[in-house]
Amino acid sequence: MQISARPDQFPPRRQPMGVRVMLLTDQPEGQTASRLASYGSLVETEAALPAALSSLLEDRIGYDLFVMDCDAFGGISAAERAISALIAADARMRVMLVSAEFDSPAYPLGRRSAVCLPDAVPEGDFRYGFDHVLRDRMTAQMM
Repeated sequence: MQISARPDQFPPRRQPMGVRVMLLTDQPEGQTASRLASYGSLVETEAALPAALSSLLEDRIGYDLFVMDCDAFGGISAAERAISALIAADARMRVMLVSAEFDSPAYPLGRRSAVCLPDAVPEGDFRYGFDHVLRDRMTAQMM
């Protein structure tokens, strides 16, 4: 059983600028990339699943978020393989999945569960998913 939040139930705080995102997409100038960049995220894109996983696992600084446009890479089954590889390597970044295979947005309350969004999700639901998946992200403050 998976428990999900509703956007009106647990409104997360807005994430500050500077969230480091690895975006796996075949459309580096597409809607997902544009939305993430508009939030002030530092978006790096890859167009191949092995390259994205390698970047995620070998990066010394670490990513805050992995976003996958699933449909271009084999759909939800490819996303499940990617998540399995991240778990096996003990990667700790959060995950958002975007796919036409999802009927409605899912915002799980589990800390290690991916936010799942339909491909045609409205901006408000995408932003909620972004803030929700990063809700416990530590923010560094300059003193």
